[in-house]
Amino acid sequence: MRQQRFSRLQALARQWLTSSSVAETCSTSASTSSPYFCPILAQQRFALQRRAGLHTSRWLAAEHQTGAKAASDVAPVSMRTLILALMAGAGVTYVTRLYTDQKLQQVTAKSQQVVGQASVGGPFELTNQDGKPFSNKDLLGEFALLYFGFTHCPDICPDELEKVAEAINSVEKATGVPIQLVFISVDPQRDTPALIKSYVQEFHPRMVGLTGSMDKIKAVSKAYRVYYNKTGESDTDYLVDHSIIHYLISPEGEFVTFFGKNADAPAIAKQISQHVADWQAEHPGYHKGRDLKALVAGAGAAAKPAAGATGK
Repeated sequence: MRQQRFSRLQALARQWLTSSSVAETCSTSASTSSPYFCPILAQQRFALQRRAGLHTSRWLAAEHQTGAKAASDVAPVSMRTLILALMAGAGVTYVTRLYTDQKLQQVTAKSQQVVGQASVGGPFELTNQDGKPFSNKDLLGEFALLYFGFTHCPDICPDELEKVAEAINSVEKATGVPIQLVFISVDPQRDTPALIKSYVQEFHPRMVGLTGSMDKIKAVSKAYRVYYNKTGESDTDYLVDHSIIHYLISPEGEFVTFFGKNADAPAIAKQISQHVADWQAEHPGYHKGRDLKALVAGAGAAAKPAAGATGK
């Protein structure tokens, strides 16, 4: 609207300036002054500029007020709102990570269970420390913990066997359920039944030591996905590089889970105890008359104050 009025004003000015009266006045003035100056035209030009400037100033003021009003309509963000937004974002992030971790644990547990049932373990026929036949069927009825090693191992095998011996002692103390420890040699060339017998007795009185022919050791090692390799050229003085894994076998002879070198005795004992309680829940006839779940829970509750006291 303002631009239309300004345009009309300019048009009227041009029409008036081209009229005859203005032309005569300008010609008369031109004879007495500079040919480039017309006082009437100058006055009209000044009036037009003044009115145009006034309209421009009013338009700029209106625009400024409109912008200020629009800016004032935007409410400022308070510190409280900002803190609440940050807390909400942190909460969403935490819940998302927690959900992701839980799903990952479920998938991992399921994959381990499937792999165990399909690929780990199987039947075997070996010789025990007394020179008698021993097969996987001799382990049925109770949980068993299998470890593959060799009697000439300088440090790793002794450390691992001491660790699991401590773990099953804790399980048996808490639940009263015996866990069968089994040592399978991956060095049948030197590990005779007599040598294995004296070796396993150093760690636990009920530990079973097994050996056999090269073919039978290869077969059982393959069934449990155990790697081993003889190092050194000598026929008598050498070491055997092998996997450091303990395999937990169910009372029905199925693979349950495994424990690596990084698992300590308390962690192993806790997991085995939980598996024992879970097995009874699924098989009510297992150690009937003994509430293994309650025993495991009581042992866990008793261990917490002891751990707190040790921490202090």
